[in-house]
Amino acid sequence: MSFKREQGFFDDRREPYSFEVEVARYFDLGGEAAIGPGNVVLYGEGDGVGITAGGEGVRFLFVSGRPIREPVAWYGPIVMNTQEELRVAFQEYQDGTFIKYRPGR
Repeated sequence: MSFKREQGFFDDRREPYSFEVEVARYFDLGGEAAIGPGNVVLYGEGDGVGITAGGEGVRFLFVSGRPIREPVAWYGPIVMNTQEELRVAFQEYQDGTFIKYRPGR
């Protein structure tokens, strides 16, 4: 199976330093403005985002929200508020008690 090399431009001016890119291109100081697979683009406050598809098109997930103003501790698929809560969560996962669902409630 082959995949298209999808990429898009997440800035109308196509300037590579107008937003922060994490993961695959975080330290790519000579990078182009096009963003491809495996990257996260982080924006601050603003009124809008302009996105233009590259030659092969682009698919992306857009997430927006208000800051929760709480500490965040993250490891793998679990997000908690503190490192201690992460330790407890992973111990509960290993013990089979992480999911607290009760039928009928």
